[in-house]
Formats: sequence, structure tokens, C-alpha cells
Amino acid sequence: MPWLSEWAVAGALPALAVAFVVLAMLETHRPRDSGTAAGLRWVTNFALYIAVFVCSAVFAPDGLDRVLLNGWGSGPLAVLTRNANPWLTLILSLIMLDGLSYGLHRMQHLRLFWRFHAVHHADEEIDLTTGLRHHPGEAFGNAIVGGAVLAVLGLPVWTLAVYGMVVPIFDMWTHVNLSIPPALERALSTVIVTPGAHRVHHSDEPADFGTNFGGILTIWDRLFSTWRSPTSAPLRFGLGPAYPPGVLPALLGPFGYAPRRLEKTPQHLAGSD
Repeated sequence: MPWLSEWAVAGALPALAVAFVVLAMLETHRPRDSGTAAGLRWVTNFALYIAVFVCSAVFAPDGLDRVLLNGWGSGPLAVLTRNANPWLTLILSLIMLDGLSYGLHRMQHLRLFWRFHAVHHADEEIDLTTGLRHHPGEAFGNAIVGGAVLAVLGLPVWTLAVYGMVVPIFDMWTHVNLSIPPALERALSTVIVTPGAHRVHHSDEPADFGTNFGGILTIWDRLFSTWRSPTSAPLRFGLGPAYPPGVLPALLGPFGYAPRRLEKTPQHLAGSD
């Protein structure tokens, strides 16, 4: 459905802006943690988002727009979905892409990739801007590995344009500092990742390391035994003094500018490189 991918590409930034405003209003009205600071945190998080956006635009392969808009793929999934109902193809593709995202997220917690992903976990407070806080090196690694998997499988690439619009919005949703009634959160988390569930993933408690990697659906964590239910108990976040606040420490930290605390890596993956 080229028209849907065109709409997704054109509407990605406006949709992200609208979602940001709505979630920011909800945070202000019903914050889970009171007194969450903006200031330098927000400057850093927005600067990282802009850095990822600029690097993606500069280093994207030539003709990527044509690939996204016209579709591509000759792998097994492309053959299976070529004559399928486009809406069914979209739904199945989004589920598969979310599964790939789960795998990539677990990959980011390996030592080699953790150096970059640690920048995301260094945020000592969690709000919707934490969802924008990713190092360009992390995005590059995801693009290389994820792109290789997609190329082999032949998943219809036009679905990637739709997924690319949905994911940043969900990233903000799962990090939003929002108080949700426990019963509603439990009900929602049977299907989708909720802010309370993802906060457990960011917890600095060793027992919570290596849990709740899901991006949109919770089925992957349940399937691979990494699911931990949301808790109402207060949690602490961040890497302590391992990453000083600021844009430069965040950008240069993976290269040794700021000390790293790699023991934050989930225990069952800590020995892997």
C-alpha cells in the first residue's frame, strides 16, 4: 500500500509532535513521580534525538526514500505476503517487526552494544523525553543488524515506514511519567507495554536487570521469560556518577569521555561481548 507508506513518511514528525504535546499534558496532570526536572535533562534528550535524526539523514543509503515508498523484498516473507490482503500483511509485519525490536533491544544489553545503549539508561529520571534519548551509535547498530535481517527475510519494506511512525510515539508512551490506575495498567500490560512495565526495565535493582525488553507488545517478554509485572513500589533509575549530565558526556561517553559502569548490564548477559 504505497499510499499508506507515503502518509506515514509525511506524517511521522507531525504525529510525533502531537503525541508529545498530549503526553506532556498527561504528565503534568497526573504525574507518577512529582518534581521531575526538565532543564538540562530535556536539553540533553532533545539534542540526542536531533543527533540521531541528522545522522540518519546524512548516512542513510542512497535511494532509501524510494525503497520505503515503493516497497522491496524478494525473501520468503515477501513471497508469502505478495498476494495477501494488505491490511493482514501490515498487521503481521508490525508484529514481526516488534519481535525483531525485542531481539535488537536484548542485543543492546550485550557489552559491545551496551556502551551506546547505556546513554539511554543513564537518565536518572524517567519521562516522555527519555524515549527520545538514544545515542546515534545505538541507532546505527540497530539499522545495520535489523536491516540485514529484513533483507534476508524480505519483509515488505513499505510496512517499515508505518512501523517507523509508530515506534517513536510508543517510545514516549512507555517512558511517560504518568500515574495509571493499577487495575488499568495490569489490563493494558496483558497486551501492550505500559509505562509501569518499562520503568521496571530501567530500575537500578539487580533483580530487575534483563527484564521487560518489549517495545510495543508484551508477548515477547512473556514468551522468552523476561517479563516482570509492573510494581507500585518506588524505583531508582540511572547509572549514578557513571554518566555526568550534559550533551557532551552523553555523546562521547561510549568512547571513554565519561566513565562507564558496565556492571549495570543484565547479569545473565554481562559476560558476553
